[in-house]
Amino acid sequence: MANHVRTADSYDFIVEHFTQERIEKRFAWLYDMMQDYIEMEELQDDVYVSEDLLNHVIIDYFVDIYRLKEFQEIEKVNDSKIYAYTIFWLLRHKPIQIKEENAEETVFINEQFASEILKGYLFRQPENVAVSNLKKEAVDNFTATLLYYFKYRDYSAKSIEMIILAFEAGRGYQYSADCRN
Repeated sequence: MANHVRTADSYDFIVEHFTQERIEKRFAWLYDMMQDYIEMEELQDDVYVSEDLLNHVIIDYFVDIYRLKEFQEIEKVNDSKIYAYTIFWLLRHKPIQIKEENAEETVFINEQFASEILKGYLFRQPENVAVSNLKKEAVDNFTATLLYYFKYRDYSAKSIEMIILAFEAGRGYQYSADCRN
């Protein structure tokens, strides 16, 4: 464990550990994804990305990852943790802000965005898989429930990570069943 003396006002140890460049790249990656999502959904007139809140997302993410690495004595964090902790802090800080009150269609914009990030990650490999009509309802139920979960349920980075791991285990099990024949 590191011997850093940490105050609430100082996150220098995060910059020392991860580098300013890496932190800035993570900020840019998320910011660009949010901007692309806002444009894709044609919400530029309704919402914007708060850079201050996104900074909080990034710092809290890296603080958690730093603690995980120290506690679990791991060098490199796996993708499931990266996505789980990123999504958790996005949901917690809500960096996509609504411009006007009474914009009901954008009330859950951060939850919708987080859901899209997670679906993009989960359905990335293999690409271009057509979901069988026999299983379409189950997949649609999963994606709808994911959004509902982010809107109305208690979640943590650990529970989001478990969603990811369970999905990947199901994929692995299905692959094994398919290859058996």
